[in-house]
Amino acid sequence: MGKEHGHVNWMDQIFKEYERDGVLKNTPGFGKPLLESALSGNIYDNFLKKARMPVTFRFG
Repeated sequence: MGKEHGHVNWMDQIFKEYERDGVLKNTPGFGKPLLESALSGNIYDNFLKKARMPVTFRFG
């Protein structure tokens, strides 16, 4: 279990469990390069489009 500044880093723990159990390798697209369109323009809006969220959705 990873620790950072005296507390458990839950994301590190979850990621290590996924690696250990082979879950990451079963994920569609694992090991394939990202599309250039995913990294161009507004990355946040591109993510929302891929997630089929309305682009007008904002946190805060």
